[in-house]
Amino acid sequence: MCPKFACWVVILGLALTAAVNARSAPPRQNPDWPCQQRLVPKLTAAAYWTGPALEGLGDWRADPEVVDLVQRLAPRRVSTQEGLSEIAAFMRSVSKDRPRRPALVFRGLLEETDRERAGLIEELKEIGRRQRELADLVARLATELNAIPPDARGEAAAKRIDLQQRHDFTARNFEEIQRTIHYACETPIQLDARLGAWARALQEAASG
Repeated sequence: MCPKFACWVVILGLALTAAVNARSAPPRQNPDWPCQQRLVPKLTAAAYWTGPALEGLGDWRADPEVVDLVQRLAPRRVSTQEGLSEIAAFMRSVSKDRPRRPALVFRGLLEETDRERAGLIEELKEIGRRQRELADLVARLATELNAIPPDARGEAAAKRIDLQQRHDFTARNFEEIQRTIHYACETPIQLDARLGAWARALQEAASG
């Protein structure tokens, strides 16, 4: 039997480690990926686009108006509804080459959204790596703390106080970052959903 408080410390450390391990268990491909959602490192056109063929369209960057629209819509801060309004306004101005230009816009949005996501995914993986390191540290501190009796005196008592402070600080840091990760993990999903809504609007415009 271990003292009640010491047992709680060990359990907390093991729980934190288990939480991180659960997040990195198969089928996730990367042990540093901290999100519950499956890691999809790259977007594909086939997942969003059933409109005119994208092959042979040419470079979307060669059309200044398409480039301007894509650059205004691509940043992650732009909402789905804002993008839909921009797309509708753009299509009202298109008088020729109608099937091709919506497809060019989609290709540009796909590339730029994929680039935004790639940067975000790397940030999330770096956070996940740090979280695994923090969880390991919490577990080690808990083990060291549990090895010193609560009624220890002298140097042992001083060491126990130091370990307790380090453990509590590290555990709080871990928990605060976990809360941040929960919200950050939603961003790739939001970008995916946003691109899907824009793809549907562009497909309707291309066929209209």
